[in-house]
Amino acid sequence: MNARDLWRRLQQIVIHNVLHLDDTPHRIAWGVFIGAIIAFTPTLGLQILIYIAVATLLGANKLSGIPILFVSNPFTAVPLYYMTWKIGAAVMQPDKEITRATIKEWLGNTGRALKDDGIGRLLEAEFWKEAGRLLASTGAELWVGGLLCGIVVALPVYFLTRWGINAVRHLREARRLPHGPMDR
Repeated sequence: MNARDLWRRLQQIVIHNVLHLDDTPHRIAWGVFIGAIIAFTPTLGLQILIYIAVATLLGANKLSGIPILFVSNPFTAVPLYYMTWKIGAAVMQPDKEITRATIKEWLGNTGRALKDDGIGRLLEAEFWKEAGRLLASTGAELWVGGLLCGIVVALPVYFLTRWGINAVRHLREARRLPHGPMDR
């Protein structure tokens, strides 16, 4: 699948599976908002379950936030979590300098496993145990950064989603209505 096909598939998911949901614009956009926040949290592998529980609790649409959860996946996890961790560390400890040696120490076997054994390690339970250990050891900074990034992304996404839903519904309604005396 090339980049153009991937982009078309993404458009199809967003336009057909989110903007056409049968729910209020607020509930759909609220679900996307919640999904955007959860997507940045260090809960890879549990995000859909967490999203459905939180969406149910907060009265959001239970489907609309699922596509955005895939922002974090095994291929984007390292750069995404590194960025959120850096932001969290900057907020929590603005004077502390993080060196490459510190990062290598934290990554330990997790990073080495991917480098030495390749991407196939993503399918092994031992890799995920090591990744969990890494997340636990850098927890507070990662959570703070993840929640901050999630909120920064979620706010405009909420309003864009709500605008998109209203625009799609307005266009759909305009196509159904006669446009003048000649259309009757």
